[in-house]
Formats: sequence, C-alpha cells, structure tokens
Amino acid sequence: MSVDFVFDPTLNEITTDLCRDYWSYSSPNNYIAHVELLCQSYGINYFLLFSTLTKCQAYLDNVRCDFCGRPYELDVPADIPYARSLRSWFCEGCISFSGGQITVSR
Repeated sequence: MSVDFVFDPTLNEITTDLCRDYWSYSSPNNYIAHVELLCQSYGINYFLLFSTLTKCQAYLDNVRCDFCGRPYELDVPADIPYARSLRSWFCEGCISFSGGQITVSR
C-alpha cells in the first residue's frame, strides 16, 4: 500500500514533508502523541498543522471505486485500515449517480 498525494501548489518542501509525516502515522493508540510530536518537530501549533493539512489530499493507490476507478480519498490516517478491509468500494459520485442503487460492502 502506498499513499499518493495531491498538494496545493503554494506549499513548499517543508510543508509537503509535514503532510507526508502526518500520513505516516500507523499506531492505532497514539494519534494525539503523533500530532503533538509533529507540532513540536516542525515548531508549529495545532491550528497551523490542521490548516496545512487542508492543502494536502491523500489517496490510497490500491483501493479504487469499482465503477469509475477513482482512488479512495483519505480523511484521517484511521481510514487506511478501514479502506483496505473493503471488498468493494464505490465513490460518492458513483453512488449519487446511481441514485443510491450501489452501496459499499464489507
């Protein structure tokens, strides 16, 4: 599994590194400690961290919509194991287009 990124073009290398470091989180028990460590390492506060993260979108490259092929868009690192556990997945656009006839199954 790898995570692909789409960065706002205004971000510099340091802020893209911050985004990559945020998404490298893998422990299910220490999310707050991970966020605190990032803020401390980069010398920023929580507000700046989360405002920066809004300029970076992360996608799983190996989980794609079964209809259109769009990659799974991540909201938080905890989405990664959930998305990987899906047998099939349909993006919101395809579900809406189908009038709700297709749904996500586990």
